[in-house]
Amino acid sequence: MYDCVKNHSRKPNRKRKALVMERSNQYKRRKPAPKRRGSARGNALSSDNILKTAYILAGLIITAVLVMVLLAVVTGSGQMRNTVQAAGSLDYAANDMYVWEGEGLPAADAFLNDSTRSLVREARYLLAPDTAAGKQNIAILMQLEDGTTRTENAVLYIREPVIHWEIGTEATITDLLGSKYADAVLSEPLSNFTEIGTYPVTVTIRDKALPFSLVAEDTQPPVVTLKENLNFYLNQKLTFEDFIADCSDISEVEYHFSENPMTITEGEKQLQLIATDAAGNSATYDLAYTVSGDGLPPEIKGLEKMQTIMGLQTDCLYNVTAEDENDGEVEVTAELPGNFNIRTAGTYTVKYTAKDKSGNTAEETSQLIVLPSLDDVDDLTEDDVLRIGNYLIRELEEDHDSSDRKAFAKAIFDCVQRHVTYYDTHNDEDWEHAAVCALYNGFGDCRSYYAVSRLLLTCGGFENMEVEKVKNYEGDSAHFWNLVKVNGAWYHFDATPRVNSDGFFLYTDDQLDKFSAWNGNCFNRDKSLYPATPTS
Repeated sequence: MYDCVKNHSRKPNRKRKALVMERSNQYKRRKPAPKRRGSARGNALSSDNILKTAYILAGLIITAVLVMVLLAVVTGSGQMRNTVQAAGSLDYAANDMYVWEGEGLPAADAFLNDSTRSLVREARYLLAPDTAAGKQNIAILMQLEDGTTRTENAVLYIREPVIHWEIGTEATITDLLGSKYADAVLSEPLSNFTEIGTYPVTVTIRDKALPFSLVAEDTQPPVVTLKENLNFYLNQKLTFEDFIADCSDISEVEYHFSENPMTITEGEKQLQLIATDAAGNSATYDLAYTVSGDGLPPEIKGLEKMQTIMGLQTDCLYNVTAEDENDGEVEVTAELPGNFNIRTAGTYTVKYTAKDKSGNTAEETSQLIVLPSLDDVDDLTEDDVLRIGNYLIRELEEDHDSSDRKAFAKAIFDCVQRHVTYYDTHNDEDWEHAAVCALYNGFGDCRSYYAVSRLLLTCGGFENMEVEKVKNYEGDSAHFWNLVKVNGAWYHFDATPRVNSDGFFLYTDDQLDKFSAWNGNCFNRDKSLYPATPTS
């Protein structure tokens, strides 16, 4: 132990001392180390704080987003619940309402349904609606009788003061404004507006005069009636008039074809006709037509200058025919001018028309001269006289069957007696002259009756001949009558009335001779000159 103490008290070793000092210096240099370690820890703490702050901020942001999403979901689900609730519960308010601009806003309770109106104590707009024209969503706040409140949505339509009317149609004020405006009054009747356009009018609604615009419009397309039997000929130039019989529209109508009508080949053809009115409304019609034939119109034959006496009608179609190369004989018509008057002397132009099955039309004209008096009778030709007789036959054919030859002969017999009254004129002119004079005057002797009978029998298609009495003595009266062939047999035809007879219609020789024997042999004749009649 003493050694130890002693050793401790020994003089220090320089090397050791130096080592100790060096280590001491090393320790001295390391003294700040704790500070450096303390600073790193401080930095680490600062980074932790920043990170924590960032986490907190991110959490707040996420929380805010979640809150917003939740609010949106809650709001959406609330709307959904409102919709579902509305569907499953009572409807307090109507879905929509219409008023005219300037009419004024409807009261909020006007939106209430009649079925639930008694459940609502008070209703008002949640926000005042806009009064301008247009569609807007509104909310109706209601206080119910049970003390609760309820809000329902509705739609308010404020319509511009413009009413539309189809020109030419019947329309009431409710047709124009709506069913709830039956008491409204329009300032002018609709009949005042005859043309397309917009007109200022006044509509009085519940004693309030409102300015409106009336739009008179045409929205209906033209209605076209097409001609029947659309048959045309080769190389015929077709126009709209060839297809259209009639068109109905309130405005002028224009037409066009879907393509040019073709007639260069024969056969069935098709195309479309488009009719468009002034308002732009269009209608399309399918056309089907036939092309055939050479395109040559019929030929009208037998035309010549015609004459008659003032007051005596004439048949302008007598001896006039029309022939077509493909169709043969076709119908021909005569049209007198609009100023024609049979009791006014003058020269008139008669228009003749004939059309074949293909639609080819021929037109010709002729002159009809109405002579001023009976003094001009000698100017008449035999055809002129036959035209006068033929006019009477055409009248008879309207009421009698000309194929029943016996009955039609009787109709002629009666016609002669209606037009002529017996008067002894001692007419010794030719038969045409005598017939015209009798028809013009309305009277005549036996020769007049014979002449008119001959004229009508001839025009009626009956073969007939004149029979002349052989005088029994010098100074005996002359007499003339007819023989007519009916159904292959000859009969006496004497329309002259006698004191003891109204005439002799289709008498046989025996019948006539019997009467003659009892009346001074008044029908004495040379039987060798005439064909025999059937025996009685």
